[in-house]
Amino acid sequence: MKKIYVVLSGGNTLPKRAFRALTDSKYDHVSVSFNEKLTVMYSFSKSQLEVPLVGGFVSEYPSRFIAEGGDIPVRVFALPVSDEEYMRVREVLRRIMTHPQIYTYNFIDKAASVAGGSFSLKRSYSDIAFVCRLLRLGNIRTINELDFVLGPTLVYDGTMNELVSEADERHGAEYFKKTHPAEAIARSAVYSAKLIGRKVYEMI
Repeated sequence: MKKIYVVLSGGNTLPKRAFRALTDSKYDHVSVSFNEKLTVMYSFSKSQLEVPLVGGFVSEYPSRFIAEGGDIPVRVFALPVSDEEYMRVREVLRRIMTHPQIYTYNFIDKAASVAGGSFSLKRSYSDIAFVCRLLRLGNIRTINELDFVLGPTLVYDGTMNELVSEADERHGAEYFKKTHPAEAIARSAVYSAKLIGRKVYEMI
């Protein structure tokens, strides 16, 4: 029997604070990890701090969250799984990491989750949809619902700094790459148009 860790976290950026206010939740992001110290986590999110909306499959390190504001609240759940299920999950992640360019971050689905809705697209996920599908947790649409469902497996409730003794800022440095505001806006606009276009195409 092995364990897979699900991590709920609350970031310090304005959009993340707004998301928590709208959902009446302490958390705004969901990741999955394979060790209790969260050396590396996996999810779908934006790829760069200064470029809103644009993203895909990401490897997340503690420095990504701590650098946004010094510390963040986290809840960690340890899901017991069979050896076969553990290997299945690792294999799914391996396939995604081998071809990350074909997967996109579905920020529209993330926004829709505020009201319990969805905006599904092939090979495009919000963080919540990705983790729930990866771990076969059912059609859970909100972080509060996920928190409730996973409640019995809770192993940590505190802050990132209390859990992680040291965060190597060299990990995930690309996330903090500086981007000119005009470029960030243009990339976000194009990305949004592509997501909507894909949805229209899938509906035809």
